[in-house]
Amino acid sequence: MKSLNDIITVRSTMLATVFVFLLLAALITMGLLTPFIMRVSTGKEILLDAAYFNIRAALPTLALVLLMTICLLIGVSGKKGALAGLGVGLSGSFLSVIFSPFSSFPVNISFPLLAVSLFSVVCRLLSLREKTLKGALRRAGPHIVHLGAVLLLLGIVFSTNLSLEDSVVVPLGETGTFKSMGYSVHVTKLTSEVEGAPFDGYPGSSYVSTIAFDIYRGDKFFDRGQIKYITDFKWRQSYTETYIHRGLLEELFIAPKSVDSKAQKVNIYVRKVPFMTALWSGFFIMVLGILFLFFSDSLFQAKSLSENKSLDSLSSENTFQAHESERTELLRKGL
Repeated sequence: MKSLNDIITVRSTMLATVFVFLLLAALITMGLLTPFIMRVSTGKEILLDAAYFNIRAALPTLALVLLMTICLLIGVSGKKGALAGLGVGLSGSFLSVIFSPFSSFPVNISFPLLAVSLFSVVCRLLSLREKTLKGALRRAGPHIVHLGAVLLLLGIVFSTNLSLEDSVVVPLGETGTFKSMGYSVHVTKLTSEVEGAPFDGYPGSSYVSTIAFDIYRGDKFFDRGQIKYITDFKWRQSYTETYIHRGLLEELFIAPKSVDSKAQKVNIYVRKVPFMTALWSGFFIMVLGILFLFFSDSLFQAKSLSENKSLDSLSSENTFQAHESERTELLRKGL
């Protein structure tokens, strides 16, 4: 019977990674095709929201993170180091679930594993020793993609499970408080007017309510903004213009759910999403890693082409010299 040390190799880990990735792709594909199949077979319309995919993709995604961590740590510290890192991640997840520091089961179980994975990627990048630019780009590119993927997953886990949202009806001149988020919104102005050319008996094509407000974080002034609630007569629908504040640790969204122009009241919706910076940073770092791979391949192809031209030139020169020698020999014998 093979020992665990014999089973955990780079090759077996890569094969397991491919299998899990195919499983994850199959689950997502089934989710995307299910509404279409239901509509064709039964005529019913169904909508699968993000929660459907999150539940089914969570375990395969964590398995991919673990397999990537093992592969990276094997290259840095060998099989024993990989097993030790895996043990630290699993133990951290177990303790995190027990003590619940984030008050969210998905975050509690995912964060220690992602932290160990992030550590393994950084260690792998720091262990690279390449003297040429082509070699550095070629070796670092895949690991930069891995770094971006881990940051992207961290952003998704935190923003999905720790986001807060609420709505409050706020009269003009008063303040709506969102205690769970630590913010309050003071409505300073509310105007409504018809805009656009007359349409179908209406004096305009849309009815626009504009709400100006001040935002306070705790007792301190934070920012000033404006949102709109638009009823479009032409398209027979309503939509909003949203306030968005992007910060390093969180993003704040404010939008009107409804407006009562006569009573001068607005139903304000506020949503706070943490760690969106990690999500966007991960995405751009992945793109950077892909560009590194592209340029390294371009440099490699350019060098190969140059070497082939040099070899062809050298071969042509040798052939010419051989012909000249043969011609000289024939002339000597003829004389």
